[in-house]
Amino acid sequence: MTTPDRDGSVHGPRAESSFDGLGLTRRERIWVGLVVALVVVALAALVAAVWRPAPPSRVVMSTGPADGAYHVWALRYREILARQGVELVLLPSAGAVENLQRLRERQQGVTLALVQGGLADEADRHRLVSLGAVAHEPLWIFHRQSLPVDGFWSFAGSRIAGGPPGSGTRHVTDLLLQRHGLIDTRSPTVLPSSGLAAASALERGEVDMALLVAAPEAPAVQRLLRAPEIDLWHWRRAEAYARQMPVLGRLDLPEGAVDLVANLPARDLTLLSLKALLVTTPDIHPVLVDLLLDAAREVHGGSGLLHRAGDFPQPDATEYPMSADAERYHKSGPSALQRYLPYWAVVWIQRLIYFGLPLLVVGLPMTRVLPALYRWVMRRRVYRLYGELAFIEREGATDPSRRARALQRLAQIEQRVHRLRTPASFAAEAYMLRMHLDFVRGRLQALSRSAPGDAASGASSGS
Repeated sequence: MTTPDRDGSVHGPRAESSFDGLGLTRRERIWVGLVVALVVVALAALVAAVWRPAPPSRVVMSTGPADGAYHVWALRYREILARQGVELVLLPSAGAVENLQRLRERQQGVTLALVQGGLADEADRHRLVSLGAVAHEPLWIFHRQSLPVDGFWSFAGSRIAGGPPGSGTRHVTDLLLQRHGLIDTRSPTVLPSSGLAAASALERGEVDMALLVAAPEAPAVQRLLRAPEIDLWHWRRAEAYARQMPVLGRLDLPEGAVDLVANLPARDLTLLSLKALLVTTPDIHPVLVDLLLDAAREVHGGSGLLHRAGDFPQPDATEYPMSADAERYHKSGPSALQRYLPYWAVVWIQRLIYFGLPLLVVGLPMTRVLPALYRWVMRRRVYRLYGELAFIEREGATDPSRRARALQRLAQIEQRVHRLRTPASFAAEAYMLRMHLDFVRGRLQALSRSAPGDAASGASSGS
């Protein structure tokens, strides 16, 4: 803004005496700097909102016993991910319970694990996510044919290979014993054997029964399904168990499904089953989700003893919330980039997207706004003088006594126009203002000459 002195003269802002290479005054530079700073802040905020770091090249996975199905699957996962340049580090464990505990606390850097269903607690819904179910895990109860079996309570006082503490098998063993009221003096002796060790102990008669929570591919299961003098428990009340314990599902094992020639099993059997879940931390990278589920399709997608081809992997949010990226994968498959490009190319394209999207959203409009702002600043410097010029013309034309002072103020404005620095592209506005100054001066001088009482003052002001 400009301010009149006591004598009515008008001076421009003091800042106009300081210009930069663009012809901007100090005040204008401050305003333009503020606008640019706001743009930079907005751009940084948008980048922060959409930015995700590059996917890791190394992932630590907790697997399970070395002779269990989890570890066998994990070895195949490692081989598949290695083809894409991702190192999968495998940490064997006592079983699913230890896997879950490692994952909760990220022990030894674990961010991925195969976990048995039925182990989650309420807090897990806020700290872990599911990528889906990858297999059925039946509750296999193998027992010696010589053991009289007439319901679960028949096992009171017997010897059971129920898995070591910290394993998913032991968790289920203890749960079943509690459900049947066998945690008392009649409680079976639970030995910490599992896997192939439990199978050997059962065959040698060291235990009366072996309870395994494992996929059909587990070596111990395959061995005991064909072992002589060993029978597989038939869950007569499977539907009742499933209704009381919703994490359990019912499965049918048809006659001859294990071996058509030997007709194993010799009759239709009903099993109870949990599901094996691929569980991870919520901050898993989307590209890594696609890689893992691609691997899961390759490992678990074929047909098996208890499922058809294409049944797994499948979405499962029963105990853990589904990862949003996994949910998208289960609905529509891998992303288009992941489907047609190698892993490293997807990583670089996503990086470009993370940087390019904010530039398009914020930067592209600024390529129009900033030049428009610059033009407005340059033209404002000239156009704001037109307001003073119109006021002076009106004052001098209507009040002859102020005409001499109006001519003095015109001279001051003209001096300011001469001092005004504008780029060559805006010189036309300055020249046009000078023409209008000359026009107003000529008009006021003509009015002074036509008014006899103002002739003297008109002559002095025009010299």
